[in-house]
Amino acid sequence: MRYAEHSKSYGIDLDADPVFLPEGFEVVEHRRGGLLNWNPRRPQIELYLTADQRKGIVDGQKVFEELEKFNGTLVNANALDYFINNLPTKPWLIPEDWKNVEQHKAKHILFWGTRYRFEGGICVRSLNWSADAREQVWKSGYCWVDNRLNSQFPAAVIRKPEPIVEVLPSVSGSNA
Repeated sequence: MRYAEHSKSYGIDLDADPVFLPEGFEVVEHRRGGLLNWNPRRPQIELYLTADQRKGIVDGQKVFEELEKFNGTLVNANALDYFINNLPTKPWLIPEDWKNVEQHKAKHILFWGTRYRFEGGICVRSLNWSADAREQVWKSGYCWVDNRLNSQFPAAVIRKPEPIVEVLPSVSGSNA
């Protein structure tokens, strides 16, 4: 691994149609999110939990309703596919702190910006960290929207910048 590669930015097209459609899946909703200038050293995507998820287990549909009010972008599955497709050569594109290393539990990062119909239900795809005695690996999966979710199921989001509250006058060099 070279340090220079870790400092580069990589473009993830969140405006494109879904890159990958698993067999049997139908896209129900795909929210476009522009071109994401991804730098793994300064990730713009954060892992977000609702207040109820932080307290315990909550219905996935309720999580989605709360995410609808979130001030930002629900990241779509194009980012998930970008990470999965680059795992063989650039595994460091996925931030280390996205793993659940200290708890030795699976973590399932949900990409709510693309929702699918599969086998009669609605689901979102996920980036799953699996760390057990056999293996430690990132995998792609999916989660039913009506599942009960806890803190192991954060949403991938991009927070909108806070609005500027006050603009101060610029300081000039003259005393006129």
